[in-house]
Amino acid sequence: MRSSLAGLWGLSPAKAAALARQCTVRHAKRGERIARRGALLAGVHVVAAGTVKLALPASEGEQRVLRLVANGEPFGEPTVLLGSPCLYDAYALTDVTVIVIPRTELLALFQRDRRFAGQLLLALAARSYALLRELEAATTQRGAQRLAGYLESLPGRASANGVHTVDLPVSKTIVAARLGMKKETLSRLLHQFTADGIIGVMRREIAILDRARLAAAARQSPS
Repeated sequence: MRSSLAGLWGLSPAKAAALARQCTVRHAKRGERIARRGALLAGVHVVAAGTVKLALPASEGEQRVLRLVANGEPFGEPTVLLGSPCLYDAYALTDVTVIVIPRTELLALFQRDRRFAGQLLLALAARSYALLRELEAATTQRGAQRLAGYLESLPGRASANGVHTVDLPVSKTIVAARLGMKKETLSRLLHQFTADGIIGVMRREIAILDRARLAAAARQSPS
């Protein structure tokens, strides 16, 4: 458990070990809801294994995915620090293990450890800024621009033939929800990028055939 906490918000191994003794571990199966919108969280959740989806209900029974939380990443800090109800639902996309840091322990660390407090504030500021950037993109950018920017952001590798390749970390349905569009729209845009010779698609594997044109699509100003 402490290995998942070490380095989080600047925690040293010793402090992570001390904090781990006050935490609980929760296991959830794929598809299980970990946090419910409108309820209080038991504490800050740190994903030790697996992937968690934070989502809001949208129209026609669909969801708007706010964030995907993977190994070593936390969620719920603002909710827990404020003692306010959770504003989203959290679902396990895979079998997951999460470490739950109680609110009392988090507040105690915040008050007595200035370095920890500073690192936590910086992490929350960075996430707030990223959320505003995503809101800006959803408001001012077309779907093709959002998709191109998303594909650019994914970690890639050089395939056997030297082509830059990325893997979608989740299903296309969830990617669409993450980008604020319907799955049909995502499929249409992927087909369009393929027809234009910008990418090649094989299930979740995306070959970036023309990185310059993908970059141009990501930065294209709305008309």
